[in-house]
Amino acid sequence: MDITFDYHSHILPGCDHGSDGIKTSLKQIEMAKSVGIKTICATPHFYPHKESVESFLARRQRTYEALKANLPEGAPEIILGAEVLICDGMDQLDGLDCLCRQGTKELLLELPFYRWPESVWETIDCLNDRDDIQIVIAHADRYPPESIEKLIGEDIPLQLNVECFKKPLRRKRYISWIKKGYVKYLGSDIHMLETGYKDWVKCRKILEKKAK
Repeated sequence: MDITFDYHSHILPGCDHGSDGIKTSLKQIEMAKSVGIKTICATPHFYPHKESVESFLARRQRTYEALKANLPEGAPEIILGAEVLICDGMDQLDGLDCLCRQGTKELLLELPFYRWPESVWETIDCLNDRDDIQIVIAHADRYPPESIEKLIGEDIPLQLNVECFKKPLRRKRYISWIKKGYVKYLGSDIHMLETGYKDWVKCRKILEKKAK
């Protein structure tokens, strides 16, 4: 697991509610660089029930180009992806593979924060059966552990938000998941400036000490 890779971020200016403009995006990127991040995957929200894939991709590219034109020398590499909200039947959506992280089959999947109905589990199963996509569970620390354990049993990789390591009572579980290879990526999930990347520093220190 690469601690210099932010797999989940909202840094594209005006693409979603993660950044309100170029100034905010550049500050986010500056903060990421200051804690040693070398690559940032921009994963704006995609809601299949609200927008077409084509519309989303055009908006993402437009905001990326605006950011790219203003990036300072030595900035972390920016690659494109999406945080895709699960919806019933979305496994049949045309162009779903275009939402994967650039150069990969990895689709960052956001799940509901309420108890998952059977239809959600069915959609997860259908997505997991596709050969052109490998789903990765976004901020797995935010869901019931028993649900995540079930996904682990299906060999579905996880992404954790670094802020989860601030929770001492749950930290042991997350470190165990990392040691067992269930967690493939870490992410800031940064929206606006928040607390910046302070949680990234704390996470790195904990993993250097505990996850060897």
